[in-house]
Amino acid sequence: EHAHFLKEVLDARRIRSAISDAFESAMVPTQSLEERKRLLHFVVVGGGPTGVEFAAELADLVREDLQYYFPRLVAHDVKITLIEALDHVLSMMDKK
Repeated sequence: EHAHFLKEVLDARRIRSAISDAFESAMVPTQSLEERKRLLHFVVVGGGPTGVEFAAELADLVREDLQYYFPRLVAHDVKITLIEALDHVLSMMDKK
């Protein structure tokens, strides 16, 4: 119900829209600090190649593009969490 998948281009568009909606909602002046931090906490589940790359691209989007429009939010409230069931990310890759 609260997750977005990343298998098709339409999924990517939905994610981009959800990110934009989260930032716009966080900018509402009456928004509490707790709610703002909740809105801007992005959780990526899966430490495989897709999850790691998506988390990195999301960080780039926030730092390079959204920083310009939402400098206060990016500096204080955005958090990106990558969750992996195993003890390390990219487990299928050679450790080197």
